[in-house]
Amino acid sequence: MHSAQTLCQRRPNIKNKHMKTDAIAVANYFVDLAEEEKCELKQFGLMKRVYITHGLCLAILNKSALNPRFDVVEAWKNGPVIPSVYHSFKHNKNLPIKEKSVIAEWTGMETKYHTPELAHDCDDIKEIAAAVFEKYRGFTDAEMIALLHRDGTPWALCYEEGKNNKIPDLYTKVFYKKVLGL
Repeated sequence: MHSAQTLCQRRPNIKNKHMKTDAIAVANYFVDLAEEEKCELKQFGLMKRVYITHGLCLAILNKSALNPRFDVVEAWKNGPVIPSVYHSFKHNKNLPIKEKSVIAEWTGMETKYHTPELAHDCDDIKEIAAAVFEKYRGFTDAEMIALLHRDGTPWALCYEEGKNNKIPDLYTKVFYKKVLGL
């Protein structure tokens, strides 16, 4: 696995491919990684890892890991949250996540169910997500929340008690470029 810094150094070789992903697909990829590595993954830790992956994709690849039609990042009490991920996994509460999220789509008169997965042309996003998974493997949910609650983070700039303010991608991109020294 490559670290985010290694990916950054390889940046000129990464092609800006057509994005076919969303926050649920990234979250499901983390569920797969946790299962493969026999690691425990809980809801808050999952949400924070998806957000960090999104931030690194913005900084390194100059593209989002989210689908702007369905996914936004908001500043909630416990840090940055992508509501679609929260609502898809909230039934797990504080228990380890054992199953991927399934999405219902209505097409005419029928409902189809599918499990969102990262598209085959999203290897660059998978590589960043794998690096995030490896770097924060031993972090508890509380440690992940604390990591993103520090002064100067996009969350700290946008959070107001009682509100779920949007965290602009520009704030996230600039923050992660600074983290990576770009």
